Amino acid sequence: MTDKEKEFYSNPFEFSYSSLNKLLFSPSLFYKDYILNEREERLDKHLIEGKLIHCLVFEPENLTEKFKIVPGKTPTDNVRKILHKLAESLLMMDKDIDLMSEDLQEKILEILKEENLYQSLKEDSARVVKIQCDENLEYWKFINDPKIDVVDQETLTKCKEQAQIIMSNEEVKNLFARKETDFALDPIQTFSEKYLECSLKDMPFGLKGFIDFYQIDDDNKAVTICDLKTTGKTINDFSETVDFYNYWLQSAVYCKLVYEDLPEEKKNYDILFKFVVIDKYNQVYVFDVSQETLQKWAYEFEIVINKAAYHYKNNNYKLPFEFLIGKVVL
Repeated sequence: MTDKEKEFYSNPFEFSYSSLNKLLFSPSLFYKDYILNEREERLDKHLIEGKLIHCLVFEPENLTEKFKIVPGKTPTDNVRKILHKLAESLLMMDKDIDLMSEDLQEKILEILKEENLYQSLKEDSARVVKIQCDENLEYWKFINDPKIDVVDQETLTKCKEQAQIIMSNEEVKNLFARKETDFALDPIQTFSEKYLECSLKDMPFGLKGFIDFYQIDDDNKAVTICDLKTTGKTINDFSETVDFYNYWLQSAVYCKLVYEDLPEEKKNYDILFKFVVIDKYNQVYVFDVSQETLQKWAYEFEIVINKAAYHYKNNNYKLPFEFLIGKVVL
């Protein structure tokens, strides 16, 4: 066992939906990201926009704590990635370094080569100027805190409009109308962006995750869990999207986390799940998940957990589970 593996296995581990999904998709990538701890921050614009819409819908009061707004336009996804890698290599947390400094040019070229970006340009100077330019200066000044995402005003305006469209939907409005409360005697308690974790029986690991929204209704003895999704497709395609991105697994993880967090006297409540979706045409629809489908997903969730246990207990992340046990034939 390597030092990295010893370090990983010496600490309690909790799977999130994203880490479970990554293990299903590519155990070797999971190994790189979580055991070798070489995970790269995802800076894709659509992901940041999704986080921003979540913030505007569920916790608008925390907008300035989680996001910084630059006056100009943010760079492209590729350039943002280069700037963040450059900042990490220079320990921007401790040093204030001018992006235009000649001392950075060698490092910029090195990172551009690693990322295979602008390599078709013949001159090094032509590659460097793609990074050392006025358009990137404002963004560079704002990326000194890895916990804060940087967006431009245009993106903020767009996401505010989408958040408003979501919240103007009557069904959504009724779902999210109540604010979070700590008053235990309130017959309806609601929670937004709630972090939960739990152990799993007979498993060497647990679960964790942030739940977008859930509501405990004591009068009707029901718990309603909602997950907000933005999609680049249409609501007509969402059932396929659920399968493609394994959103069913996310639903099962969230249901398990919420159930385990319930007081013992409320564990007999009905668990309801809804996907609140806004598509590329700003169409909003609330997808109810049937009890039959939730039960099916819960069964498939147990299969996934057993696969994860096989990888974890055997410290074997070379291939997906089915390939390791030799069950894949053509």
